[in-house]
Amino acid sequence: MVDALYLQKDRNPLLILDKLTFVVDGIEQNSPDDGTFLFNRASHRWLQSERGWLTYKAIRQGLCGLIHFYCQNDIATSPYRAPFGSFELQQSLNDSEMDRWWSFIQSDLRERGCKKIHIKHHPAAYAPETTRLVKQVMMSHRFQVMEETASIISITQTPFDTKLTVSKRQKLKKCVARFSFAQSSLQQLERIYTFIATSRKAKGYQLSMSWSDMLQTVQKFPQHFLLFTVEDEHQLAAAAICIQVSDSILYTFYYAHAAAFDKLSPVTQLLQGIYEYAQSHSIKLIDLGTSQVDGKLNPSLLHFKKSVGGKSSSKYTFTKQIA
Repeated sequence: MVDALYLQKDRNPLLILDKLTFVVDGIEQNSPDDGTFLFNRASHRWLQSERGWLTYKAIRQGLCGLIHFYCQNDIATSPYRAPFGSFELQQSLNDSEMDRWWSFIQSDLRERGCKKIHIKHHPAAYAPETTRLVKQVMMSHRFQVMEETASIISITQTPFDTKLTVSKRQKLKKCVARFSFAQSSLQQLERIYTFIATSRKAKGYQLSMSWSDMLQTVQKFPQHFLLFTVEDEHQLAAAAICIQVSDSILYTFYYAHAAAFDKLSPVTQLLQGIYEYAQSHSIKLIDLGTSQVDGKLNPSLLHFKKSVGGKSSSKYTFTKQIA
């Protein structure tokens, strides 16, 4: 085995090992957006926090992979304020290389005074091989693993209604006869956000983002936010705020329906419209989110997502005390 060699370059530590280079960087306002997923891009991390970031990269004739940590109060977390962070791999790494890279990262974080590491990974369906590698390495380094259940709709040429249960197909027909689906402009953001917040509150739930945080984020990344509605001439029946987290993945960040239409299930028509949008815009996956509420699996929510074509996909969180 080639001996490890530590170097300094622009005051950033490097580890050269078997032609694979490990680099640590900070963040500046004009840092390049190396990430594939929106939440890992420098511009989004800068919105989460303007300081406290460490970026670990594996490089071999180009970028192989990266992970970003926000460090505060002896805790390194990936992400800070986003649905997920964790690793992205642009080139293949074998199991041994991934293990070496993680050993470097953990050692560096410990030397910087971090005592706890917390990594929230994306749903496995986003990148199955990356997820396999990450889970294997985290478990071999004795991380605690928490598993949530996300639901993913794969976009094919098959019509949306063929993915539905018989009951949902019947309700969809009734909804289509009564309501209209539309993609709304971002000028409708406050109306849609308020509708979703009110609908969630009626069921005893709160949105994770305040209106001011939502507005700030959408103003920063307008090209990544999409709004969809189902309504008649009088009122909204259902609405969604979606985030395009990559070129091929659309995340239904918030969606809800008016309680008055519980029996009709207008969210089914909403998802049909989103599915057809995805078909025409080269999107491969729709992420319906997890079915955990207050940390516990909500069986009825998971059942609904399965009834509209959602397939379960594990979403892992890894935690470890390192000091």
